[in-house]
Amino acid sequence: MARGCPFTKKTKRAPKKSATSITGDGENNVVPNMAPKKIRKPRDENQWKITDFYEVRKSGRKTEKQLQDEAQKAVAEKVLKGSNEELLQVFHDADKGRCICSTVNFQKDEFVIEYKGEMMEYAEAKKAEDRYKENPTIGSYMYFFEHKGKRWCVDATKETIYKGRLINHSIRKPNLKTKVIDIDGAHHLILIATREIIVGEELLYDYGDRSSDVVAENPWLRDS
Repeated sequence: MARGCPFTKKTKRAPKKSATSITGDGENNVVPNMAPKKIRKPRDENQWKITDFYEVRKSGRKTEKQLQDEAQKAVAEKVLKGSNEELLQVFHDADKGRCICSTVNFQKDEFVIEYKGEMMEYAEAKKAEDRYKENPTIGSYMYFFEHKGKRWCVDATKETIYKGRLINHSIRKPNLKTKVIDIDGAHHLILIATREIIVGEELLYDYGDRSSDVVAENPWLRDS
């Protein structure tokens, strides 16, 4: 006598059903059983929503924060690579000597070039400045500024290939202004456009030094 659960009757499972389609020639073709897509029915049948039939897609539009982050990364890359140097050109003026002009158009607030040189703390820079004064043939290429409550200086006195150091001063018609940015823990002094700049236009910015002794030695700071 076979053993088993005394109150269980064994039954055979029915084979799974397949849907049948009839072709034009009258033959029956068996196709896999496909369950219809379930659509949730609203309480009020007159209030169907488009999302009841289609999946909701997330917007691909970037947020303002994402756009700002991308813009900052793009500027940082240009600063570190020095890629904008090739967009500027040196020319000579009979009165001012070497000058810098643009070979491309720049939009307002666009990064133009870095004022590149040796970054110094204020005390060290003042000592270097005193040494330079002993030689009247050395021009003024030191830019003093304050960043996060501390005074700094970019000393671009040493002759280099970087064109930012050659941009002339103008208090009356500047088209650039300085800005300090941080990249990987280091700060950089850059120049950005204050308005639209066109091809061939000389680049100028206000050096910002209004101290009486400096203006007395360099009266063009006040008049140009």
